[in-house]
Formats: sequence, C-alpha cells, structure tokens
Amino acid sequence: METEKRVSAADGTVKVLLRFTDGASAESVVMAHKGRISVCLSSQSGCACGCRFCATGAGGLKRDLSSEEIMCQFALCRREAGREIYSLVFMGMGEPLLNWAAVKKAILELSDQKGCDLPQSRMTVSTVGIVPVMRELAESELKVRLALSVVTADEEQRAALVPMEARYPLREALAAARYYSEKKKRTVFLEYILFGGLNDSPEHALKLAAMLSGMDCTVNLIRYNQPGPGPVSENFSPTPVPAAKSFQRTLMAAGIRTYMRRETGADIGAACGQLAGAPPAGLYPPR
Repeated sequence: METEKRVSAADGTVKVLLRFTDGASAESVVMAHKGRISVCLSSQSGCACGCRFCATGAGGLKRDLSSEEIMCQFALCRREAGREIYSLVFMGMGEPLLNWAAVKKAILELSDQKGCDLPQSRMTVSTVGIVPVMRELAESELKVRLALSVVTADEEQRAALVPMEARYPLREALAAARYYSEKKKRTVFLEYILFGGLNDSPEHALKLAAMLSGMDCTVNLIRYNQPGPGPVSENFSPTPVPAAKSFQRTLMAAGIRTYMRRETGADIGAACGQLAGAPPAGLYPPR
C-alpha cells in the first residue's frame, strides 16, 4: 500500500490518498475545528450509487474496503493529526451501508476499550438511504449516529440526481430515519445539498419542513462543492450565500433545527462530494 497527502493552504485540512496493491484507492480527510480533530473515512473504493453531482460516484465502484483497510485509514489519520481523534464520520468514498459488515466490524474495533477506545456516540454513519440496513441499525446495540443524505425534498428532482431513489424512495428513507430516532431516542442528521437555482427556493424549504414535521432531526445545509473540471461540475453550481441563509431562515421559522455546514478542504478536493480517489498526475506532492 502507498500513501500520499495534500494539505489545504486555506484551513489546514489534510487529505490522505491510499493506493492499495490491487490498484484500488481511497481517500480520508483530517479536519480540525475548535481544537478538536475529526476524520472522514471511506468505506469503499469508488461508489456504486452514481449520484449525478458526486465525483466519487462518477468513477463507479472499484470494490468494498475491508475492516482492516478502514482501520488503516484511521491509523494514518491519527498519525497525520499528531494527537487523539475526537470524532469520525463515514462520509468519504462509498456508501457505508452497502458495505455494512466491514463498517460494523470497524466500528466495534474502533470503539473497543482495548483498541482505539473511541466512543460510538462520536461516530456518524452517513447513507443515501439504504432502508433495510437503516432499520437494522435502529434495532442494533450500536450507539453510532445516523446521517441521511436527503439532497432535495423534491422527489422528482431526487430521482434525477440520486439513482438510489428508484430503489429506496426518500419517503421510505425518512420513515426509516424516523424509526431510528424513535428507537434510539437520538437526533438524526439530514444532509441537504443546495444547488444554485435548482432546490434552494423558499418553496423547496417549506416542502422539506413539511416532510420533517415532528421528527427529532438536525438539517445540515451544504452549499454544493464543485469537484473540479469535468462533466460533473459543469452541470451544477453552489447556491449563493444570501440565498442559502434565506433557505436556512425559512426552515428555522418552521421549527426545524438547521445549520450551515462549515466546509473545509475545498481547495484540495477534500470537501463533501469531491473525493475521487484517482487524482490527475501531480495533484499530490510526494511525502
């Protein structure tokens, strides 16, 4: 296995590229916020979900990562951080719930008191909405947090952006998230990507609020991160900041707890939706 890294000049975020002996690759991200270190881990090399706006999905799925490869990512991130990791998210390359056996094993190893001893309550698993596994997670003894990538509340739009909508419709995914919240008595995180002129109107915000009525959730708004030159970035643009803040105010006025995601590492392709695992030559400096 070979590793390379890139460091953001803007905020110090570190992106680590792992190249495995079979040619597969994965990326991890180390982020610092308010003196605490968080890491973003990949669960697959590539991704089969094919979301139209995502650099990872554009490359397709290479293979699942083993629990050992996931643990290796964590160890490398901890080395780069130079101190203990406070929290982690499975929001890197791949769909964690489509490689659930390996991700679950890694979670258990990471939280083992004889191992990394990282509390499961500081781990978050993100999904595009793999309903059966979401319900399995709700029934399990695991204490990890759940994040659902809503993307947009307009189901016709979501079907065009997220192919998995055809198999697991948003309403079913939200019902599973609601079930998780009620079963675990925990807040669910919902990720909403703001695309300029596409899903960022007050009407879209009100539609989302109606779908979330009575649910213990927090909406994280993410202004679309362009993944760099190529067909993916040409199709979408981020919502301007004033419109994004207006969207947030509309949700909050409807009683929905809402935050604007502080994105880091965009200048090195480490922000949400930018991880590709196969950078052009020269992107990573030698270690």
